[in-house]
Amino acid sequence: MPSPLTDIQQLRTVLGRLDAERPALSGYTSDCMPYVERNDDFQRRLDVELTSRRGKARLLITGQIGVGKSSELRRYISQHTGADSFQVLCDLEKEMQPEHSGAAAVLLAICRDCWSAALSYYRGESPDRATIRNAMIERLVDWLKGEYTEDRRQAIFRFHGMEYPVSLSGHDKDTGLLLILGKAALHLAVSESKERFGLIPDALLNQLNRLLEWVYHQSRRYPVVFVDHVDKIRDATAAKEVLLDAYPQWQRLSASLVMTAPFEYTLGELRNSVESRWNPPLLVYPLAIPDRDDGPVPQIYDKMVSAAGLGRLIEGAALRMLAHYSGGIPRYFVQFLRNACLEAHMARHEVIDLADCMVVINSALRNYQDYSVEQLHLLDEIDEYGTGLGEAAVLLRSPISLLVQPSTRDEQEIAVHPLARPALERYRRKKTSKARSA
Repeated sequence: MPSPLTDIQQLRTVLGRLDAERPALSGYTSDCMPYVERNDDFQRRLDVELTSRRGKARLLITGQIGVGKSSELRRYISQHTGADSFQVLCDLEKEMQPEHSGAAAVLLAICRDCWSAALSYYRGESPDRATIRNAMIERLVDWLKGEYTEDRRQAIFRFHGMEYPVSLSGHDKDTGLLLILGKAALHLAVSESKERFGLIPDALLNQLNRLLEWVYHQSRRYPVVFVDHVDKIRDATAAKEVLLDAYPQWQRLSASLVMTAPFEYTLGELRNSVESRWNPPLLVYPLAIPDRDDGPVPQIYDKMVSAAGLGRLIEGAALRMLAHYSGGIPRYFVQFLRNACLEAHMARHEVIDLADCMVVINSALRNYQDYSVEQLHLLDEIDEYGTGLGEAAVLLRSPISLLVQPSTRDEQEIAVHPLARPALERYRRKKTSKARSA
């Protein structure tokens, strides 16, 4: 039987599963990585936070990009379906771009997905839900400066200079509300500040709370709203608005609220302000990093390879190299594994060998050649003294240079990402040479 690395049909299935941008899901599927259990207590900690504060939890989940926050959230949701909580997953990437999303865009996305969940849970006619729906539409038309047609069977909104008519006749009102919320969330997420509609309107938040309370009375389960990809907000003003300025509104939400927070905005000058409102965030840490040359390779990497359908199709030294240079970031490991499959296929190898992985890692190292002298100096200082992480927000994002790891003593551990280490060593050699010549 041909190897999945040489047979194009089998390779296509493997590559489809190795999509590093998609969260791992529980169960074995052909189009994403199955979830692989971590050897940590994250799931238990999340469960304690939510079950100890039913309907009132306010929790931030943070960690570096690609570390697996979305996978962990979805794992929790899949493991607790049908429990005493009514879970709503709000994905900011579903219909919008979260990079510049402020609080109003996030609220609209929450409204969109709460309304969708309410429709899915109770598909029949409900006078109470219809009353809430009609009130939400009225508030949105007023806030977003929409206009009704004369027969009120349509509302017309203007986003980015274009008209968006929405049908509001009969049963179309249910889908019409979803459409309004989705379009408005997208508009606010990508608009300049002057084109936005202002702060979160209390009237809309009140209607959302009415909907959440209706859900509770129908299901007798406490609503929990998980907002994923808030950590993709890169604009400092927008992140501050969501995490700090809008906190009084989040406090009023008639549900527990869990958000994935941008890692760098839970450190440095915003840290005390964030923690005074939300309490310390729950961290998802990178996986353990094996040594490049010897010693054990944590079993989780073998499990991820097997989950991808590549069991026994990668040499031990090749697996070690990919695991080491991933820096314990699952997204990097999955990306490296996918690219190594392509290199093996091009070389007509039946298994992934060290040469295939060398090509992949050398390509990844190019991403670390653009650091400025100032960034390398900061990296050097943090590596030497083990402190100053709050000043190094740029070094926590892609390409990741610094890794915040689980504490092994009385303080937080900080490590230089293996891919950033060669650039740091070159900087140190040049600095030493320059000092000697002086």
